[in-house]
Amino acid sequence: MTAGPILLPYTGLRPLGIWGFSIGLALLLIGLTTFQIQSGHERAVRTASANLADTARITEEQVRGSLRVVRLMLRAIAEAPRNDTQALRRYMATRAKIVPEIRQALVANAQGVVTIATAPQIEGTDVGEYVFFREARVLPAGRDIYVAKPLPIGLDGSLVILISMPLTGPDGRFDGIAAVSLELGFFQALLKSVHSGEDGAGALLATPDGDIITRDPEPEVFAGKNIAKGSAFAQHRDKGGAANTFVHVAATDGIEKVFAIRTLTEPAMPPLVVIVARPLNGVLADWRTEALTMAGVVGALVLTILGLTGLASRHLIAMMASEERYRGLIETQNDLVVRFTLDERVVFANEAFARAHGRDVANAIGMSWRDFVYEEDHDATAQAIAEVTRPPAFRATVESRMRMEGGLRWVSWEGAAIRDMSGRIIEVQAVGRDITDWVENRERQSSLLRELDSSNRELEQFAYVASHDLREPLRMITSYLSLLERRYAASLNEDGHQFLDFARDGAKRMDMMVLDLLEFSRVGRVRDALGEVSLAEVISIAEENLRLRLVESGATLSIAPDLPVVIGSHGELIRLMQNLIGNAVKYRQPDRPLMVTISAERSESGWTCTVADNGIGIAPDYFERIFDIFQRLHSRSEYEGTGIGLAVCRKIVEHHGGRIWVESEPGVGSRFRFTLADQPAQSS
Repeated sequence: MTAGPILLPYTGLRPLGIWGFSIGLALLLIGLTTFQIQSGHERAVRTASANLADTARITEEQVRGSLRVVRLMLRAIAEAPRNDTQALRRYMATRAKIVPEIRQALVANAQGVVTIATAPQIEGTDVGEYVFFREARVLPAGRDIYVAKPLPIGLDGSLVILISMPLTGPDGRFDGIAAVSLELGFFQALLKSVHSGEDGAGALLATPDGDIITRDPEPEVFAGKNIAKGSAFAQHRDKGGAANTFVHVAATDGIEKVFAIRTLTEPAMPPLVVIVARPLNGVLADWRTEALTMAGVVGALVLTILGLTGLASRHLIAMMASEERYRGLIETQNDLVVRFTLDERVVFANEAFARAHGRDVANAIGMSWRDFVYEEDHDATAQAIAEVTRPPAFRATVESRMRMEGGLRWVSWEGAAIRDMSGRIIEVQAVGRDITDWVENRERQSSLLRELDSSNRELEQFAYVASHDLREPLRMITSYLSLLERRYAASLNEDGHQFLDFARDGAKRMDMMVLDLLEFSRVGRVRDALGEVSLAEVISIAEENLRLRLVESGATLSIAPDLPVVIGSHGELIRLMQNLIGNAVKYRQPDRPLMVTISAERSESGWTCTVADNGIGIAPDYFERIFDIFQRLHSRSEYEGTGIGLAVCRKIVEHHGGRIWVESEPGVGSRFRFTLADQPAQSS
């Protein structure tokens, strides 16, 4: 059965005229659609820029408020009498407790020597060469505080933010500085509260020179880095003005984003720069959906116009094979073969098709393909048949359920158009193969993936609780303990003060454990993309981050030349090396200089790296236990920490497809060894 001839209302027109009219109409549709899509793109970017500008303004106000608190504290310290060292130290400690993120407060004389500090062990330290001292000394008139980029000068070697204020002597000359060191979290909490939270979004605070003070997310990775060149910061600086918005590729992660940037303009404050950003992909998500929909509709219209024009202007050339030769070829196939007309009636079916449906071939001829296909799959099958009749491929595939002898079976069909001698499509031929077993396996895999996705969401929820809900009660406990001590200090005896110290120490250790657990959960989940990483560069950054601890411990770091380039996450490998080197510093022998040696050797699958030390060593019974989370071999009075560092190391190495182990002899030293690949893993 074949379809009758197609009669068109414009058969009197010349083919060239029909093509000209159709192409002109198609170009007009494409032009109007392109204009509308471009307008929508600009509108989406403008709206996002305006929203981000408001967010940046709010962030600037919050940063200004936070700085005012610290400025008032420094002003109080600067105006306090300095003739009684003990009294001033206690006064500084009391003032510092107002802000939980303050690590310590200090006063240095005009020569840069620390004279009074809440941590007495740093008194006598020369800070004259540090930027927070130098810049405070030369602050311009009207500005009385300086905010330095994060520096690894904390007692534990962690990054801290130094805010300093110059002191003036009786003669009006520079007489030193008052300064406080803040944890990165001082500004990070407010940055986290203002950005959208989508992947690639973030907010950061930078110095006027482009040094990142803190950033959310991943402050520990980006703090201290400079973005003065080739970034939205540079555009803001070059354009001038206190507030700007840009679309630019981010210097921190290489993602194109919409930026809103503001510079603090309060005269007494440093001109810090607030940057809030959203990825351009997220901004344009709704626009992209709308554009694709419009393009799809217009594309379908254009194809329809051109298809109808082709039918009206020329005869299509068709290929028709000999029926007997075709039948002889098809009947030898084990696949199901069926051919039907455009009005859905079967005109041919091979023996495999008829046998699968429990019929004779003669009984199948003349039936509709809908009689064999499960009702719920009629629409999908009809759509595939429609695609077969459209250019350019004139082919389509579809999966549908068929009513067969054994019940419903899944069949994968591939259809193609059959033409007559004039080139007109008159039939559709479909070849099918039973894929029931494959579909069942696919559904099982989809179920497992859904379960895995649910598990990942639970892990993300746990990380959120650990970083917010669990830490907030600890902050409240610490604050109220400090309040109790201030209000009832005179009423408490020595035991009472000791009990308060125990409680505060317990809350602090609990907070450290929560933070370390959060860091542990982020390994492999929140990291930069895998790529080529130079081990020499990674070790150099880790060494710089641990500079103060290495100097204080008198450690010597010996790094082998020609370290390899491996495949990994840059940030995680820095954390791995920093943890292993820091572990060697912590567990050093007190009676001999510490020597840490780092080397790498070729292995079967890549490289085997070694971090060796001459520290206290580890007994063989503990070789496996030390890599478990929160496992400690020593009391807290001997060594600080939560016992999670080596567990993080193992997780990082395993996420890179390697393994880590230790070789050690008590009293002699330890050799931590781990493997890394030098080529990307082949995906299965």
